[in-house]
Amino acid sequence: MDTDSENRQLPKDTLLVVDGHSLAFRAFFALPVENFTTQSGQATNAVWGFATMLAQVIETERPNHLAVAFDMSGGTFRNTMLKQYKATRDAAPEELLSQLPLIQQLLASLGITYVERRGFEGDDIIATLATMGSQARYKTLVLSGDRDAFQLIDDYVTVLYPGHHFKELKHMTADAVQEKYHVSPSQYPDLAAMRGETADNIPGVPGVGDGYAAKWINQYGGLQGIYEHAEEIGGKKGIALRENIEQVKLNRKVNALVRDMDLGVDISDLEYGDIKSDDLSKLFDSLQFGERTRKRVIAAFGADAANKLKQAEASNDVDIAGEQPKAEIATVLDSVGDSYAFQAWLTEHAHTVEDSIATSNDEHGNPALKASATAAAALPNAITVFAAGKDLPGRESFRSLAIVAADEHVLVLDDATENAELLHSLQQFLDKYQSQILLHGYKEQRHILSACGLELHEPLFDTKLAGYIVEPDFHADSLSASVAHFLDIHDDNNDVTIEQGSFAFDDTDSEERKNESSSDEHALPESVKQAILVSRLARYLMPIVDERRQYRLLRSIEIPVSSTLYAMESSGASVSTQRMKELHDRFIADASQAQDIAWENAGSKINLQSPKQLQKVLFEDLGLKPSRKTKGGSYTTNAAALQSMYLKSTDKTKANDFLGALLRYRETNKLKQIMQTLIDAVNVRDGRIHTTFEQTVAATGRLSSVDPNLQNIPNRNAQGREIRSAFVPASGYDYLLSSDYSQVELRIMADLSGDEALIEAFKSGRDFHKYVASLVYQKSVDDITGDERSHVKAMSYGLAYGLSTYGLAQRLSVSPAEADVLRQKYFATFGKVHEYLESLVSTARDKGYTETMFGRRRYFPGLKSTRRQIRDAAERGALNAPIQGSAADIMKIAMIRADVALRSAGMKSRIVLQIHDELVLEVVESEVKKVTALVTEAMEHAVHIAVPLDVSTGLGADWQQAAH
Repeated sequence: MDTDSENRQLPKDTLLVVDGHSLAFRAFFALPVENFTTQSGQATNAVWGFATMLAQVIETERPNHLAVAFDMSGGTFRNTMLKQYKATRDAAPEELLSQLPLIQQLLASLGITYVERRGFEGDDIIATLATMGSQARYKTLVLSGDRDAFQLIDDYVTVLYPGHHFKELKHMTADAVQEKYHVSPSQYPDLAAMRGETADNIPGVPGVGDGYAAKWINQYGGLQGIYEHAEEIGGKKGIALRENIEQVKLNRKVNALVRDMDLGVDISDLEYGDIKSDDLSKLFDSLQFGERTRKRVIAAFGADAANKLKQAEASNDVDIAGEQPKAEIATVLDSVGDSYAFQAWLTEHAHTVEDSIATSNDEHGNPALKASATAAAALPNAITVFAAGKDLPGRESFRSLAIVAADEHVLVLDDATENAELLHSLQQFLDKYQSQILLHGYKEQRHILSACGLELHEPLFDTKLAGYIVEPDFHADSLSASVAHFLDIHDDNNDVTIEQGSFAFDDTDSEERKNESSSDEHALPESVKQAILVSRLARYLMPIVDERRQYRLLRSIEIPVSSTLYAMESSGASVSTQRMKELHDRFIADASQAQDIAWENAGSKINLQSPKQLQKVLFEDLGLKPSRKTKGGSYTTNAAALQSMYLKSTDKTKANDFLGALLRYRETNKLKQIMQTLIDAVNVRDGRIHTTFEQTVAATGRLSSVDPNLQNIPNRNAQGREIRSAFVPASGYDYLLSSDYSQVELRIMADLSGDEALIEAFKSGRDFHKYVASLVYQKSVDDITGDERSHVKAMSYGLAYGLSTYGLAQRLSVSPAEADVLRQKYFATFGKVHEYLESLVSTARDKGYTETMFGRRRYFPGLKSTRRQIRDAAERGALNAPIQGSAADIMKIAMIRADVALRSAGMKSRIVLQIHDELVLEVVESEVKKVTALVTEAMEHAVHIAVPLDVSTGLGADWQQAAH
């Protein structure tokens, strides 16, 4: 083997060349801006994603030389050659453009060279750097999502090409290019010249894709051979080639990368790791990045890490993962098998204290904390509990339980369900230490423990609910998502370290220690790792909750209502399967009939779910005038557009009949799907529907439900309301009681604004919306028309929901100008409402958040965005959040009060559903009067505001009959 061959196989150094813009774009669109924005309104998702993804590549590929290439604004020499080059590309979002200088600042702070040259593309810089690496016989890796980089591949150069997920980096070598495209890397530009590139607005030969291009290249040796034999190529593709041969020649010049630029750097200048700590710290402070992100970046890019990585190319004795920052070590005791051992462990490691933050009842019977209560004050004696179930949401089975004492000692309980004495001791523990327990998802943990007969009382702290309170717009659907977001601990880079004598479990430890742990007879249950993560998450969130004075919200509202929801989920809602099947069959028949009518008027059996086919029928065959275009450039066929066209169409025409049938088909088909979902959700064991009530999804604080979603059962039309008739009392109960708030958002708006005229409208005893309309239009109540009442009603609710003038115009089917006139009249009548709504946006802009009357916050970094669309959305949210959030809090307090009142009075009747502003209860006949009074009192007196809360109740043999 000659020296050159040997050097090619064993390069001494590794150079990583990064397409900076490509990586920044990918990071920006992979992470939601709203979750990565500083309090000043600066988006940071691209910076965080760029650093994280680049760190991942470095940890995997271990380069010791690194350079990043960037494009510069303005045209390049290619625009002179091809005028339309990249002309169709959308402008980059302003939130991304504002982050590019921050990314470059980050690179400079990390001692990483980045290069940009006016008049040239980043691709040319990449090509020059890759050529430098190849000539120096470095192992050269090009990280780029641009296929033009494939032409750079040789014995030393490999392209790291991202797949659908960034982690799926494809190592594109010469063999990989040959396998995929059937040409060599040097021939790839010839193939691209014939194919063209839509993204760059480079036209190719019509009808000629990669397959034919590769066939011709292999047959004739390349473009020059193809030019010479063009007349011999037959068929339509041959004609297309000859007609576009000059374009192909131009394309080939355009896609050729420059490889010999003067970059002002030598390859020896591309070593990295000389971190400017002060600059990096200031940058991370301004970006509001957490400590864990800082540590990971420093570990990946620091000089020590780089030197170790360099050495690792020559030997495999360096544990790179070991360079990650270590967490504290927690000792794990053996799993106990009996009650005596369990009690002994508790005696040694757990210490009971009096509940320093106990709740008491306020004057309305609501749970209330002491004014001085703080979460973190109880940390020194807190005990973390994590129960693992065999399936989600864990209502069916219990697998194991881990308990973490304040001294970080951990106890594992497996197979406790087989030991009655141990279960008894465990229940005593849960009773005795309830005010010291930390957990993640009280409701879910309670379901798991109840599977083996254990009762879990309200805990000290719930990290799932606390995380939601701290960041309501971030929805974590699992503990791992929460710790990834708040602690920057990820499943693939977990630093939980646990020791048990000679036994160790450490995701970031060496392979040797991992092998030891896997062979140990005491396999570590997942519950142990989860429990330690909950403990750390609690210690992170507690000070934040305290600092924001939100522990009262957590302990007095969120945790107690979680207890109520647990009971509702456990009992479920009883349904009539026969009635459900009848409705389902009828909706199928109605949908089929509507489809037949639509087909008859369309003249063919089109797919009524296909926008493309609908567009042809509506705008070509029937000649209807379209409304607005979609982002893709076609005309919309959504429900609002169809309804608008239907109202404008002439009666007894094909267009009118087709639209009417289409709208009916869509509605009945939707009802059919809802019914099928409900039928599928019926539990085969008890015949009831056990929905899961979500506390941590809606950013306003509203509850939602899944599996099935009962919030989407229609209530605005007769057919939709019939679905409620399938919900009936269970055996042992006689009626369903429906109790709901009337105009709760408007009452809250009146109270918070202090507007005397609006408050008086509620107290007048007259039809509220008619009374308000009479004030707005300055007419007698008796003279108000139905349209005037409905317009003012829409205005009132529109303001409470943050509806824009355009949105109001759409809802009222009037012009924006007319809607604005109505808005001005409304504000002229209710001046303090206007002042209040204006103050919400200005206060949120100053503070960064809004707040409900119970301290629930919602943050709006978008208020400082440079994009108007995002600012407008944030302003609507800021108008909406305090009113909607207060309404959500009031409903939760009402649920808690009603549940407590029913249990205290020894009632068998129980709450089974909560839908929007409504509670649904199963009631026994002998308790009807008492239960109605208890629930009404609980809801009406949930809170004292300037306008009394109004509650309506109804009783019936099913939910539809109980509605009122």
